[in-house]
Amino acid sequence: MIALRNYIQQGFLICCIFFLIFLSSSFSIFADEIEWLEVSKTNNELLSIEPNSIKYNNKGFLSVIAKYSQVDPEDQTFVDKEPFLIAIDCENRLFSKFPANADLKHVKNWENPINNKLIKKTIIISCSY
Repeated sequence: MIALRNYIQQGFLICCIFFLIFLSSSFSIFADEIEWLEVSKTNNELLSIEPNSIKYNNKGFLSVIAKYSQVDPEDQTFVDKEPFLIAIDCENRLFSKFPANADLKHVKNWENPINNKLIKKTIIISCSY
C-alpha cells in the first residue's frame, strides 16, 4: 500500500514537471509571433507590415516595420526576407528604408516610389492608420 502511494506521488510529480515545461515553452513561442498585415501583393512579391509597430514622430513622419517576401518558383511558397523599418512622409508620399533596429532621428534621403507599386500601396495603407 505504501509502495503504491509512492508510485502515485512520483507519477503526479513527473506529470506536474512536464506540464510546467510545456506551459513555459508555449509562452515563449506565442511571445515571438508577429501578426503581419498583408498590404501589397503582386504575382511574385508580397509586402506586409506589423500594425502594432506604427508610430508617428514629432515631425509627423510615420515609421512601421515591414517585411518583403518573394514567391519561390519551385514550390510557389513565399520566402520571407529580413524585416526592415520604413519611414514614411504621408503628406508628400515619400519613404526611406532602414534596418529594423534603426533609430529615426534624422531621415536624410527620401525616395519617391514612382515605379514601385508595393511601396505605393504600403504608404497609402500605412498612412490611413
